[in-house]
Amino acid sequence: MEKTIKGHLEDIFEDLGQEGQKKFKSKLLDRKAEPRVRRAAVEKLEDHLDLASLMVTTFTETGAVPVTVEILKAAGRHEQANELIQNTGQSSLVPSPGPSAPSNEHFIDWNRAELIKRVHNVNGVLDELLQMRVITDEVYDNIRAEKTSQNQMRELLMGPIKSAGIKGKDALYKALKVTERCLIEELEGQ
Repeated sequence: MEKTIKGHLEDIFEDLGQEGQKKFKSKLLDRKAEPRVRRAAVEKLEDHLDLASLMVTTFTETGAVPVTVEILKAAGRHEQANELIQNTGQSSLVPSPGPSAPSNEHFIDWNRAELIKRVHNVNGVLDELLQMRVITDEVYDNIRAEKTSQNQMRELLMGPIKSAGIKGKDALYKALKVTERCLIEELEGQ
């Protein structure tokens, strides 16, 4: 059985230990972005299980990972942040997109133009997405019929990924991490 987001968070928080959890809670309370967490809610937490539950109920399964990653990095826990990204396949939000980017914009949206220009192994990406059942055989064939890798990426982004929403973007991100690892690492570092 595949582990849930809450399960991954529980593991990360358990690995932090008491001191690490204390620092995480402090950074969580200092966080200015909405939704904010009330001090009373944090003070009621007894262990790493309660902390994971709080994160999922406050930020939802989709938002809990990026917020946790943001806080872990702010607390200097980059190893745990990267482990969480790797284990969940979610790096939904750009960690530090720069002053002009909305803080809640998805990595795929934020880097759309670069992905269209620079992804050349589109067939590998399509293979991964087909295996994950994000696209159908028909969509796979239609995208492969495009003549250039740029047109294939445009078709992929504007068709099945757009209609699949956040889950589609997360799956594409995961597929790109497998097929275009160096490119994705470079874009994440910007």
